[in-house]
Formats: sequence, C-alpha cells, structure tokens
Amino acid sequence: MKRLLLLLCMIWLPVHAEEVELEHGGLTLLADYVVAEDAADTLALITHGTLAHKDMELVEALQEALAERGVSSLAHTLSLGVDARRGMADCTAPHIHEDDDADGEIGAWIGWLQDKGRDRPILIGHSRGGKQVARTAAGRDDLGGVVLMAPATVASAKRGRERYDALAAVLAKARDLPSDTMMDVPRLLYCTDTTASAGAVLSYHGGEMQGAESFATEIEAPVLVVVASKDRVVPGVAAAFMPLRGDGLEIALVDDADHMFLDFYVEDAADLIADFAESAEKMNGVDFAQADLEYGAYLGQECASCHSAGGSNPPLDGMEAAYLYDALGEYMNGDRDNAAMALVARSLDEEQRIAVAAYFAAKLQ
Repeated sequence: MKRLLLLLCMIWLPVHAEEVELEHGGLTLLADYVVAEDAADTLALITHGTLAHKDMELVEALQEALAERGVSSLAHTLSLGVDARRGMADCTAPHIHEDDDADGEIGAWIGWLQDKGRDRPILIGHSRGGKQVARTAAGRDDLGGVVLMAPATVASAKRGRERYDALAAVLAKARDLPSDTMMDVPRLLYCTDTTASAGAVLSYHGGEMQGAESFATEIEAPVLVVVASKDRVVPGVAAAFMPLRGDGLEIALVDDADHMFLDFYVEDAADLIADFAESAEKMNGVDFAQADLEYGAYLGQECASCHSAGGSNPPLDGMEAAYLYDALGEYMNGDRDNAAMALVARSLDEEQRIAVAAYFAAKLQ
C-alpha cells in the first residue's frame, strides 16, 4: 500500500524540472534543474550511465523521488562531443568523445552550481557514470558526498574487453594513428560497426582497466555505494567495494533491484541517498581541524585498551575522523548494536566525540 501511495504521488504531483544550459569546451551542455519544496541545503548532481542522457527513466524518477525527500538535484547529459545532445547517443554518428571528457563536464557543472551559491554538492553517478564520478571526485575538497549507484567496476571493464574479439588489432592500429584520425571499428562501447577517433578507441578500450573502486580511496568526501541485488549488468559491485568499507565508505543493498532500479526500487535508492545526504551534511559541518587533540588523547585511553593492534577489535589509529565520529553517533542513537559501545558513546558529548575522533585519525599521520 505504501508503495502504491508513493506511485500515485509521482503521477499526480509531478516535479517541475527547469532545463538549463552551460557553455563548455565550445559545446552547449544541457541539464534538468529540480529545486525541491522545503529543500535542505543539500543538492545532488546526477551523472547517467553509458551513452545515456538526463531524460532516461531512472534519472527522471530519481530526481522526482529525491525532491519528495527535500533534496534538490541537477541531472546533466554528457555531451559525448555533440552540441546540446538529447536522447541516447547516435551509434551511427562518428565518435570523437573520450572517457575522461566527463570529468571536465562534471567539474563545469560543479562550478555552475557554486556560482549559484550551491556549494558542496553530492555527486551521484550510475553505472559508467559512477566510475566517472568517482574519478572526478578523487582529490577534490569541495564535495558534500559521493553516491555510486551500481557503478562500473574493474571486473566489468575486464568482461567488456574479453567480449571484444578484435580488440588487440583495433588497439594496435589506434596506437599508430594521430588521436583525431577516424577509424572504422567493430565496436565502441555498446555501438557496433561504427566510426570512432583513435583517441576515443584508446580512451574507452585501451590503457589500465579501472572501475569506480579504483578511485574510492582518493575521495575525501563520504561515499555511499548503492548495490542492486539482481544486477546482471555489473554484478559483483559489493565484492569490489567490501574491502574498502568503513573508512568513510558505506555500502547499501536494494533488494530485488536490477541495474536500472526500475519500478519502485528507485524509491528505495532515494531513501538511502536522502539519509546519506543528511548524514553527510552533518559531517561536513564538523571542523575536526579545531579539535583538542590532547583532550582526545586523554579520553581515548579507555578506547585504546580494547582497540589495540592485534586485538579482537579493530585498531582505531589512523581511521578517518568523520567515520569514527559518525560511528560513535550511531552507537549513541542505537543504529549500531553493541551494548558496551553504546555506553561509551552515550557518555561523550559532542565536543568529546569530535576530540576522540580527531585524535585517533591523527595518530598515524
């Protein structure tokens, strides 16, 4: 019944999206800008997957669902070298775009938002867009958070190359040509029997195989990985990110969702993203640089007795301050279930949690 009511709301209370333009690299970029009623300061910048666009079903539904939860958003279409591109990429047209062109365009939209006073956006990337968003986010200090929805992984890149029978010959030819030379190729991404520049071929199919997890440890902002349990396009997302879980990165599963989060599963994803955005906003408001480390060392003596190296509990030295602070808050409010830690967390006030988190984060620096 709850899901039916949510669907009816989506039908009868559509969200108004304003199409906006941005000039970048000699091209006009397009995006849909949705400002939610009673919106919080948080705004999400959404990047679609391979050869897709801002008006695809998943992106539109996600913008509506986020707006219902008070999260405004900007969903853009990657140009792929085409001025004011709309709809799915034309596989019959020559491909001159390269994979890392997305980084510049995402960065341009971040700048556009900042010019409008929308600082520290949360970047959301789906599928290949997840890898591109992760790469763009790596090393930036002006983001509120990063959400990777069913992101492309190293394993998915490997499978793509294995299915490209003539790839070795195509790459060898591309490497011998100037990057702007056009080639007839059996495949570029999902396009078969098409024409592409040598640079485009090498960008998407040559070089080191990378996925979103390749850049995750370089992202300073909190990261949420949203996994679809029945994803057949990019299976194994959870396994790729599980070794990275904890230090500012969390993984959430949407049961029964496929790669495109069709039907009501986008609502489940929106719930996770809205909760993450609220948590990330709180984290971004904490200034760990001003914490009293000596006070943190005093308070942390009790913690160190149970969290020493080689013990049964994980050592805290060098863990990210935001993660430790957030974990203490979750023990305090019952989101994490551990009686001993709940007692410890509830004995600390806000200043003490900040001091303890900052102290352990600084120990191995």
